[in-house]
Amino acid sequence: MKTFLLSMVTGIIFTVFLQTPMVSAEDGAQLFIKLTCNSCHGDQGKGMIRTEDKAKYSLKKKAMYKKLVKEGMPSGIVKKLRPLYRKKFRDEDKYLNAIKELIGENNTNQYKEIIIKISGRVYYRKGELIPGFEEYPRHAGNKKLYLFAQMKDILEGRRTNGNSEAMRGIKPFLASNKVTDEDFRSIAEYLSNVQD
Repeated sequence: MKTFLLSMVTGIIFTVFLQTPMVSAEDGAQLFIKLTCNSCHGDQGKGMIRTEDKAKYSLKKKAMYKKLVKEGMPSGIVKKLRPLYRKKFRDEDKYLNAIKELIGENNTNQYKEIIIKISGRVYYRKGELIPGFEEYPRHAGNKKLYLFAQMKDILEGRRTNGNSEAMRGIKPFLASNKVTDEDFRSIAEYLSNVQD
C-alpha cells in the first residue's frame, strides 16, 4: 500500500511538473524590457546609473586666461591658448590633444592640472546614480524567490512604501499585457542570473 501511495504521489508531482511551462531567463530578459522595468531599475536591473561621462572643457571667458596666469602658467604660454577661445570639448583627451598642438607636450603635461581645474567642468561620471533614482532598488543578482515575492507583495498591497506605490501605478499596464505569475517568475529568474 505504501509503495502504491508513494508511486501515486510521485506520478502526480511528475505530471504537474511536466505541465508547468519551463521559462527561460531569456524570456525574462525580453519581459523586463517589454514591461519597461528597466526604466526605473536600470539596464539588467543594475540600478539607474549613468552609462557615460558628461563633461565640458573650454576656455570661453577672458577671466579663465587670467586665472591660468594667476595659478602659475607663464603668460606667454597662456597667450598660445587663444585659438581655443570659445571652443567646447566633451572629451578630455581631445581637449588635451588640442592644447598639445598649441603649447607642446611638455607644457601640457606640466600645466595639465591647472588647465583642467580652470577650464573643465564634469557634470557626471559613468557609473554614478542618476538623481531621483537613488531609492529605487537594484535587482541584479538577488535570489529569484525573493524577487518574485517582492513583486507579488507590492502588486497585491502587502508591501507599502513610496516605491511600492510607484510600481502599483503600473497595474493597469500589467493587466492590459496579461502578465501572469509565470511572467514574474521568468523576470525573477532572469534578474537572479545577472552578474552585478
